[in-house]
Amino acid sequence: MRPKALTIAAGLALAAVVSAWWWGSAPWIGSKPLVSEVDAGPISDPGESAPQDERTAIASATAPSSGDSLRDTEVDGALRLDAGGQPLPDRELRRLFDYFLARSGEQSPEAIRSALLGYLQGHAPAPGLRPEALATVLAWFDAYVALERDSISIAQRETEPAAAVARVRALRRERLGQVLADNWYAQEERDYDRADARRKLWADRSLAPATRERRLAELDADLDPQQRELQAQSAQLDVAMQQSREFERNRTDAGTRFVEREALYGREAAQRLAELDQRKARWNDRVRSYAAQRQRVLADVDLSDAQRQQRLSGLMQGFDPNERRRVDALTRNGMLPGQ
Repeated sequence: MRPKALTIAAGLALAAVVSAWWWGSAPWIGSKPLVSEVDAGPISDPGESAPQDERTAIASATAPSSGDSLRDTEVDGALRLDAGGQPLPDRELRRLFDYFLARSGEQSPEAIRSALLGYLQGHAPAPGLRPEALATVLAWFDAYVALERDSISIAQRETEPAAAVARVRALRRERLGQVLADNWYAQEERDYDRADARRKLWADRSLAPATRERRLAELDADLDPQQRELQAQSAQLDVAMQQSREFERNRTDAGTRFVEREALYGREAAQRLAELDQRKARWNDRVRSYAAQRQRVLADVDLSDAQRQQRLSGLMQGFDPNERRRVDALTRNGMLPGQ
């Protein structure tokens, strides 16, 4: 029987994952105009050779550099065609999109899209990718990027996780259609539903340990042992993150947070999570200060455009490169305090 509290090692690992999740969760917000429907038709004629500026963007996006997250990696995912030469909107294609989007924050949306285009043009499946098929893939990519961007916005603005999940699921089918949405998201949606059920069982303190264990076993009856362990870890992480969100929503004091976390995860993990709370509070204070200063600069009618841009750039110097990407994402998505 699994004990109520996690082991110290598991608790510390959980605290580390929560920390990595929060500090690495800056959304990428694209600036390129994106299609909202996958059947919007060809965007351009990609069968022609790329113009000079696009070739330059492709070269820049594909050239390895010390800060390139794709350096020394093999392309993940693939574009596959049916018997008629039409692209298959399967999970492999979404993995290919995700591979190139790993450069988000390092390179511009235009450069990332151009790198994908260059790859598709140079690695098309035999007997080759027709221009109309390539245009379809690019339309799917644009729709996917727009969908992920808007899904991030929903998740950050919606206070109730269940409501956010429902809205995102509906948006996927609205934007992509039932077939494409199922091909790309059905498995992770099933995984989420299972993890959510596990989270609720773990969070239900009215359940006796034996009852909880029995229901967990019933929930995971179709999984192999490794999958069951992964599901358990995922559910525990979900509990921790949901608990932190509830603490912030209810403005729970630090002492109460520590006591409740210690009961679930152990003392050392509770201390790590308390440190994370402090880091988040300091970060939020810095963002609020930046937003207020930014608003004053934007409202100063005596500044020229060049002076205004110089002062805005100066405000960003208070953040390191990773933090600037987070602030830029918040700004682009209209999510700074006061926006």
